[in-house]
Amino acid sequence: MPTLQRQSLLVLFPMLSISVLGLVACSPSSSDGPSGTGGTQSISTSSGGSTIPVTSSSSGGSTQPTSSSGGAPVESSSGGSTTPPETPSGGSGAVVPPSGGGSGVPSGGAGAGGPVVVGPPPATKGIPDGYPMPTADNVAKCTKVGLTAGLCPGGGPGPVCMQCLFGGSTYETTESPPPSALATMEAGNYLVTVRIGGPMAGDTYIGTESSRGLLQTVTTTAGQTIDYAFVVNVRDMEGQPNHRGGPAGYPGLDIFFSGTNPQVTGIGYALATATTKPVMVYMASDSTGCDQTGNIFGGWGQMLPEFFAPPVGIANYANSGASSNFGYWNNIKAKWSPGDWVIIQFGHNDKGTPDATVQANLEKMVADAQAAQVKALLVSPPARVQFQGNMDGSQASLHAVSAQGAAKAKGVDYIDLTSLSTAWYNMLGSQAAALKFHANGSDATHTNLAGAEKLASLVAQAIKDQNVALAPYLRQ
Repeated sequence: MPTLQRQSLLVLFPMLSISVLGLVACSPSSSDGPSGTGGTQSISTSSGGSTIPVTSSSSGGSTQPTSSSGGAPVESSSGGSTTPPETPSGGSGAVVPPSGGGSGVPSGGAGAGGPVVVGPPPATKGIPDGYPMPTADNVAKCTKVGLTAGLCPGGGPGPVCMQCLFGGSTYETTESPPPSALATMEAGNYLVTVRIGGPMAGDTYIGTESSRGLLQTVTTTAGQTIDYAFVVNVRDMEGQPNHRGGPAGYPGLDIFFSGTNPQVTGIGYALATATTKPVMVYMASDSTGCDQTGNIFGGWGQMLPEFFAPPVGIANYANSGASSNFGYWNNIKAKWSPGDWVIIQFGHNDKGTPDATVQANLEKMVADAQAAQVKALLVSPPARVQFQGNMDGSQASLHAVSAQGAAKAKGVDYIDLTSLSTAWYNMLGSQAAALKFHANGSDATHTNLAGAEKLASLVAQAIKDQNVALAPYLRQ
């Protein structure tokens, strides 16, 4: 798998290091179950074995890939329809998460006794069984819009911005609850497919909902198309479970494209059903991980979807000001089901709380997850930028020791994001250099979108390196 240490969004979004006037808040949310059907397509699901999807472009002819036991798709730029290869032996129409823990915990393991992989890992390109086919009709619903404060809606770099609103078109001017009835009706986990590329060469970045990263910029040559699939968690209000006052968003599914010449020739979307239920990864965290709005601030959880392919989707319930005594834990418990995951990261708002108390709070959440047959992954908080000379200062107040202790006690995986982010900041070498990845170029705690993507990449790379059971679903 290629390294996940990809080109930083700062290169793509140089304006993110410039102070931008305005206060960023995140919109409340509570519902992400498949409670509505507004604006969706009807799809059929496969009753047979799993197949390795292929990607295609159109100019005539057909290709017939050979049978494969891996997840790699076949791309076509010479045109024509493509036919999926034969089902690999032992394949199945359903994929459930693998068992086994990573190496971040000395003993135990996150997946002992848990579900196992049926067939090969999913392809990271192409259209999985049961997902809607991308159509030009849906692209026709998109409109071109302008930059705001140097960025496209959805957080893309521009200068060309495409906005595709598949739910209601009325913008909610406040993110204070309650959400609108339309937004509640159209909430759910959506299966989304996109055909990138077209007659001209292009570069295409995809965002969704509240500046949530979905796919890093893909470059295509003239005549080339590549199909991608995603799971998009749409809540009744975008952003955080409860954050009053500030920009909100549109009801239903929103997808955004940007680049110097974004090329999109097909979009498909449908609510997940019991047959096509994704593996959801819930996030319990604070403002450093939340879905921020307004493109000035960015939480690493909102960029994490860039790194995962179906059947995995991210449902981010992180909230500003949250501590290890998490007030929205019951919101997550009401949504999860066996085989799902929860990522837990707290410490920034536990100032003055003993490490033992924080550890006990984390252990209680892990125990709840284990009782529900949900896998837990503990992550320590990202470091604050507080340089002393050319080295970042002590991060002891962030309770990384509590997260590590809870992981060991409960036998689950642990990622030391505190150490990983500290090492990254130290590599940058100065307060000024590190703050270029932070909100307004001055906020020592909260990253901008570029910094959030970097932190998400550190977590994704650790998942791979530590062989956490989510690793097979990292997008290649």
